[in-house]
Amino acid sequence: MEIDEIDAKILRELTKDARTRLKDIAKICGLSSNAIFKRVKRLKVMGVITGTILFSDLALSGYEYTATVGINLKGGQEREIVQSIRKIGNLVALSHTVGEYDICAFIVAKSMAQIDYLKQIIRRQPGIERIAVSLWITPHFSLENIDMQTKRAE
Repeated sequence: MEIDEIDAKILRELTKDARTRLKDIAKICGLSSNAIFKRVKRLKVMGVITGTILFSDLALSGYEYTATVGINLKGGQEREIVQSIRKIGNLVALSHTVGEYDICAFIVAKSMAQIDYLKQIIRRQPGIERIAVSLWITPHFSLENIDMQTKRAE
């Protein structure tokens, strides 16, 4: 199935605020609330909408430090290493990567000492060859500039 411009508008509005009322989205799209409800339901069935996520200012919760940890692995233990890293506290995201690192972890912390502690925990995992930490000074997350439409088959 394809995402058209109306679906893209719906996704943009829900990205700004996942609690936006359907009738408000309907006004923006020029459709009825019922039509928007059906489209949202279809987007959920398609797997485009999988839930709602709250992006908050983590600094207000005391998590003033964010970092990316690039991880190089020794061969053959990837599954076990990923499973053990997923259990580490303060881990926001973990992804296999192509490039300089095999895996990249995104972590948050309340202090530099906590970043160092998390770094040591990751480094001590069996099968880790090397890690590199990059601190994020002022992270800004925004999906406003992302084109929500799928590519059309040519």
